[in-house]
Amino acid sequence: AVGSQGSMPTKVDFSYAFATPHRVTVGRPDASDRTLIDLQPGNLKLSWTYENLSMPIYPPLTFRTPTTLWKIQVTPQLDGKPFASSRWTRPDGFLPGVVNRYDSEQGSFCLEAVSGLTAALVRVEIANTDSKPHQFVLRCDAGWPSENPAWVDVSQNAGDNLQAGWKDRADRILVLGIGADAYALQADGLPPNGNTLVLVWNAKPGEKRTGWIVRPYSAYADELPVLRTHDWTHELEQGKKEWREVLGRASQLNIPDAGVANAYRACLADLFIMREPLADGRIIGVPGTEGYRAGNSAEPLIICVALDQNGFHRESAAASSVSFDMQSSDGCWADRAGWMHAMWCGSGFKAWAAMEHYRLTDNDRSFLKKVYPRMLASSRWQDQQRARSRKTTDNGAKPLTYGLMPRGFGDCGLKNDNDLYGVFLPHNIWAVYADRCSFEAAQVLGKKRDTEELKKIYETARIDLLAALDRGAIADPNGRWIPGVPGKTSGSCWGALNVVSPCGLLPPDHELVTGTLRKIEANISKGGQPIHTGWMADGAWVAITLDNIAEAHLARGNGDAAAKYLCSTLNHGTPLYTWCEERGLEPGTTKTSGD
Repeated sequence: AVGSQGSMPTKVDFSYAFATPHRVTVGRPDASDRTLIDLQPGNLKLSWTYENLSMPIYPPLTFRTPTTLWKIQVTPQLDGKPFASSRWTRPDGFLPGVVNRYDSEQGSFCLEAVSGLTAALVRVEIANTDSKPHQFVLRCDAGWPSENPAWVDVSQNAGDNLQAGWKDRADRILVLGIGADAYALQADGLPPNGNTLVLVWNAKPGEKRTGWIVRPYSAYADELPVLRTHDWTHELEQGKKEWREVLGRASQLNIPDAGVANAYRACLADLFIMREPLADGRIIGVPGTEGYRAGNSAEPLIICVALDQNGFHRESAAASSVSFDMQSSDGCWADRAGWMHAMWCGSGFKAWAAMEHYRLTDNDRSFLKKVYPRMLASSRWQDQQRARSRKTTDNGAKPLTYGLMPRGFGDCGLKNDNDLYGVFLPHNIWAVYADRCSFEAAQVLGKKRDTEELKKIYETARIDLLAALDRGAIADPNGRWIPGVPGKTSGSCWGALNVVSPCGLLPPDHELVTGTLRKIEANISKGGQPIHTGWMADGAWVAITLDNIAEAHLARGNGDAAAKYLCSTLNHGTPLYTWCEERGLEPGTTKTSGD
């Protein structure tokens, strides 16, 4: 649990937030049902799918994502006119959800959205603050293929819900409105059109009213009588209670800056949003909630490490096993059948997660003993692959890639000139680190024969890697720096500083580390973000600012620099403590990418 006594003014002001819409994802911890909420001045949008990663059409660790089919724009109106502006934050400041306010001199709307146990819920509170009566309308526009049954036959159907119509069972309830005075703007009871739901309140001066938009996770037309009388207030409070209990089990921290404390709690909560069950009951982590809603063996294993650091050891192990188990019969641990095929960093992320779990669980030898055979097989396979590159030229010279892993896929903005495939130093850093972890695991488990073999594999690989780093470094007036490809300046700077943290293959004060930091920090935006940390040559991948650069500063004992990057990164997010993957550099930028 994170505490904040508010003993210092917050430095978190979101001054570099990108342009709207701003997104938050609503759901229960480690669940399949997710609702995307996109906010912008004057309205919000609810989006979702009924597909999930437990379905057999989504093989684990492959880059295949559920299609977001259903979208509803929700627009509050006062006397027929939308509000010019609105603002948003999270419930309690950090729970997965939104509190969305619309204010005018005559009245206000407050929409609070969180996940209940059976539905995504939006509690609607309206207040007439004027001395005159006013009409408050919440308009929900879904478009085709949805269907308001009252549009088909108003004499037989209430207009308080939207159903699927097509592309699902026709009578599936998409959303249900509750608590309004009417569900039509005219006396005939017809909705505005066949794809729209309206909730109408005719509020007296000073009157306050409450209603609901309910998105059931699984409900059909014959259940409408039960849904209309259900205690949604209790379910909403139970949903928030569930989140508070999960977060209450985390390791105890005290952060004096309230904005940073809420950021920590919000991000910790979202780790559980970015996990969902598979058909066999195991949990899979995902790097995003829509475009990247698929498992791999990189970001989801970072989630596992973070969970272990916060005391969620059982939850961490439930997800990491999916990645650990994907290994080819020849020992390749780089997900040959998955999203991360030909990305040699995969073995390093797996070995890192395994050893961190072992250490943070007070040396759980039974866990390490179970995963160790995979680590051993991986290191043997990697040694065989590196042997292919240990060849000299005709005159006996060693190429820059001598002893490195073969050609693979870079990702993260890494480029071999204009090619996305090549021999990339960051991937080799992680692969050698995997061998170091295998060697350490063998020592822990008392595998004497394996220890000798793995020591040789690791030390040979490390010697060759350090030679490649040295010979392939780029000379610069401010010092030599580590490129993505030996001897080339193409592509991003992603992963180079992982050689310090977490991989520890070079000491923090090594000249190549110093030179790489100087190279990266020679190109900083006005908002304090290093440029070209990912795909965008003129943009920033703000998560990598912390994951790569701030971590290197911490290893060098420079906590002030790390803290400065933390505040900059938080202020490049939205008031919902959410970020896009990459973005432009200026406040309010419309240039964004990724999930």
